[in-house]
Amino acid sequence: MKAAWVGFIAIGLVSSSAAGAQFEPGARRPPGGGLPPEAFEACEQKQQESACSFRAPHGTVEGSCRNLREGMVCVPKDFRRGPAPGGPPAEGRYGPRESDFRRPVEPAVIQVRPPETSVDPVARGTAAVQNKVPDSGQIDCFNNRERMACGDLQQRFTGQDGHYSARQGYRDNGDGTVTDNVTGLRWQQAHNAQRLTYRDAAEACGRLGLAGNRTWRLPTITELFSISHWRNQGGRQFYIDRRFFDLEEPGPEVLADDPFRSTHNTSMMGQTWSSTEYSGEILLGSAVPHVFFFNFLDGRIKAAPKRGRSRLFYRCVSGESWGDNLFQDNRNGTVTDAAMELMWQQADDGQPRDWSQALGYCDGLNLAGYSDWRLPNIKELQTLVDYRYNDPAIDPNFFKQKDSAGWFWSSTTHGENPAMASYICFGPCTSVDGVDVHGAGAQRSDPKTGNPSRWRARGGQRDETRIFNYARCVRDAKE
Repeated sequence: MKAAWVGFIAIGLVSSSAAGAQFEPGARRPPGGGLPPEAFEACEQKQQESACSFRAPHGTVEGSCRNLREGMVCVPKDFRRGPAPGGPPAEGRYGPRESDFRRPVEPAVIQVRPPETSVDPVARGTAAVQNKVPDSGQIDCFNNRERMACGDLQQRFTGQDGHYSARQGYRDNGDGTVTDNVTGLRWQQAHNAQRLTYRDAAEACGRLGLAGNRTWRLPTITELFSISHWRNQGGRQFYIDRRFFDLEEPGPEVLADDPFRSTHNTSMMGQTWSSTEYSGEILLGSAVPHVFFFNFLDGRIKAAPKRGRSRLFYRCVSGESWGDNLFQDNRNGTVTDAAMELMWQQADDGQPRDWSQALGYCDGLNLAGYSDWRLPNIKELQTLVDYRYNDPAIDPNFFKQKDSAGWFWSSTTHGENPAMASYICFGPCTSVDGVDVHGAGAQRSDPKTGNPSRWRARGGQRDETRIFNYARCVRDAKE
């Protein structure tokens, strides 16, 4: 959900002493809080000083490969150093000195020649949104089929995730932990490659003494989802920022005891436990309690049996619980969440829409004297889920949902397929057979447009495809 910058890309050239530097909320910083992945990919299997180039949102960056602390990275030619905050621009500084890679430096501002066909992409969304939900990391824009420059989109695709930027930034503490500068949570950096049952995973976090800390625990699903990353680089991707967190795809042995192995592959097996139990019932063989997980390899929230043989990955967290709402009914058709600094449409209009129609509805909404409504990104929308409820999974004391079985669109394009967008099941997350297979509060993806009847049951649990989902609009809660 990053606003694109015309002709500029910020890249932090970070030394070992600068790697832990904190990006202050609202400060200028690299997309996603660090070096762009394309800069690393451009130098894979190359030697130092080799020529390199990578594609930026609005042009091609050319340079040479340099061996930095983070690895071999493509450092652009003829960059000028960005001005210090509040100070004048540095003059006469072109090209890095070797010492620049051994000491802290400000993020470099690299001038990129935009393609001739590009249009100013910040016609909408020039101002960053100001709330307390970590940014999704999605910086590009899409139509119903493919990636497009944000300024080139037709009016019906405005207001999507890539048009807006929000707060995001991690701090590598250098001790095996990562701090999220937005939520304040401290995360285990390493990937726990051994998959465990829910009970064993919870006990493993409770025993963890990482970085001298004895307060580790399994995260709630909202906490776990807060570190999901939706950059959408095209091709195979992980849904976590691998510049800060370790994650590896498991080997084929993970499928040995998988009841859905006929439709699964290893690239779908990134399920990671949360501590949030589903308040309803999922009837898949036996009525046992289920716990929500997030899949960092396919970008979905679903649920797994709390007891039995289910073994998933886990990642421990420490810090004060994050994600609780603080709602206030404004008695004008809106509800403010003071905890997240968001204002929500109190009641949806009960009209199913495809993705572009949902974007247009919120973009054109006038409610309570405000006209800056937008379709929420997937992280904003997920903070609205109240897992104490399941019919629907939203606080009935503050919100109205006309269809209790409804699913709601986000503005976030889903991962590797630009024809899909993410939604949340506020009602039961059902199969084509009408069975709740994932739980109210789960998160999946639908085609952005089309005829639902042309879609067969998806996956081993025969997921239903609706396409025409609902919209609940959001805006920043400003004083």
